[in-house]
Amino acid sequence: MEKQPIKLGIDAKWYFDGPPSGNMVVKNLVNQMVKHHAGFDLYLVFANKHKQQALNYFPAHVKTMFLPSVPNILSNMFLVPFAARKYGLDAMLFQNFTSLWPKKLFKVAYIHDMLFLDYPQYYTNTERRYFKYMKSTAARANLIITISKSEQKRLIDNFVAQKKNIAIVHHGISENFKPLAHYPKEHAEALMYRYHLPKKYLLFVGRINIRKNLLTLIKAISLIDDQDIKLIIVGESSALNGELRAIIGDYGLRDRIVFTGYVPEADLYLIYANAKVFCFPSYAEGFGLPPLEAMQCGVPVVVSNRTAMPEVCGDAAVYADPEDPQDIAKKINLLLNNGLYYMKKVVDGIDHSKNFNWQRSAAEILTLIAKAYDTCKNYSKA
Repeated sequence: MEKQPIKLGIDAKWYFDGPPSGNMVVKNLVNQMVKHHAGFDLYLVFANKHKQQALNYFPAHVKTMFLPSVPNILSNMFLVPFAARKYGLDAMLFQNFTSLWPKKLFKVAYIHDMLFLDYPQYYTNTERRYFKYMKSTAARANLIITISKSEQKRLIDNFVAQKKNIAIVHHGISENFKPLAHYPKEHAEALMYRYHLPKKYLLFVGRINIRKNLLTLIKAISLIDDQDIKLIIVGESSALNGELRAIIGDYGLRDRIVFTGYVPEADLYLIYANAKVFCFPSYAEGFGLPPLEAMQCGVPVVVSNRTAMPEVCGDAAVYADPEDPQDIAKKINLLLNNGLYYMKKVVDGIDHSKNFNWQRSAAEILTLIAKAYDTCKNYSKA
């Protein structure tokens, strides 16, 4: 008898919006899974507010489910189970928060990170209360997929869970990130004019929060040899912006630090490619995708030497102590002042970025789900 495809629901609520990093990950994974899903019937789950977008965007053969627009935790824990039962799903791939029922549903928790467990100082009380349910719900999942060895260890240490139930699948990099030579010169000039970018700049892309360590990076800018080069900070404004601007004033850097605010993804590619050096001195990362995106654009990176960064960036990055602005400045100077070393890191970064591919990531996730589902199904029959 021919094997029936697994009816798999995919939590795609971040496909059209959501946290910038979550949006990037979900969008790329879903796009690849829709193209390559042998052995599965896919059901994409969206919020009602994106119904028209989804219906207009995806082909008619792509099955979609729409749920009331409520916080992700409430949707996953209480609404998704009803939809899973209604559509007769065999399995469900959840983002972060997993449902506790129905019992027959094979539950896969896709954990982006649980940094809050080991680094609560970087999160507000509200965030910690919200995220704590990730732990209790994921612990009941049939399979947990996370994004790095660093995160796998964190999950094992905090869950006392078996390693065999926590798989690792690295993120990929969108093919849209390309070196500057791939863009027409007039496109680059137009973008620089639109965002008031200088000809030469350092770049940070990410959330404006304490964990990203922008305060130390700004202090490091005052110590680098090139006193004219600017730092471009790309990311939505937050409550931290005021504190950052105060530090910028104290260090006399008002003319050298530029905040762009939110930047559409289509513009982000060229902003990366135009940069001289990418700086990412985070205190803690579950994965850290932006440095890889910079590498694929032919831009060398200075990153912190903590958590997942050495695993993700390998020998291609230049590492610095995130607590030490002098060390960060030293590593930036090393790239800016040594042309041969700079070009070596450009080549190293481009080569290293080839190891990260969204099609491969999506295929690995589906393979893990298929194997774990079949094992669970066979075990229940025994």
